[in-house]
Amino acid sequence: MTGRPASRPSAPGLRAAGARVAATPALWCVAVALLAVAADRATKAWALSRLAGGRDITVAGGLVRLQLVINHGAAFGLGARYEPALTALAVAAVILLGTWAVRARSRVQGMGAAVAAAGSASNLIDRLTRPPAALHGGVVDWLHVSFYGPTFNLADIWLRGGLVIALGAWLWRHRAGASRRPSTQPGQAEGSPATS
Repeated sequence: MTGRPASRPSAPGLRAAGARVAATPALWCVAVALLAVAADRATKAWALSRLAGGRDITVAGGLVRLQLVINHGAAFGLGARYEPALTALAVAAVILLGTWAVRARSRVQGMGAAVAAAGSASNLIDRLTRPPAALHGGVVDWLHVSFYGPTFNLADIWLRGGLVIALGAWLWRHRAGASRRPSTQPGQAEGSPATS
């Protein structure tokens, strides 16, 4: 008695399974980005309610000070007179970092890019929605450490930290890939067979 040969999955079924697998890292990146934005928005709301009117909170013996600063520029307040240009740069950063996140070749690289995109997006929300007007809104900063000049927020940490993680993962992957490539002997053209 011969058994029936196992049926192979159809091409459309394989494509659907591949699409689900490919979508999973993208969904994780979206979830991480949303959580990062939510954390930044919540801490900014807290700072606006608790640190308004010049109040501040000193932590760790003065190493960290929580103080409210509305920043219309970039880091160190640079470019404060060019808010629309900074807003356009933020939009471009969100698009580029988001694209990097969903197309990344490794999970760590994708997560890093997603966190960086979230940081840029949350500060962009400030620029678009806060007074005095859209494209001219000030970013809510509230963290200050004694050894670093400007006051910053969680979104700034997400942006810089996410970039470091994503770039580090990208460099690690490329370095590992280069070390696995077979080396050619001196005088031998790449791809030509070795002669004994």
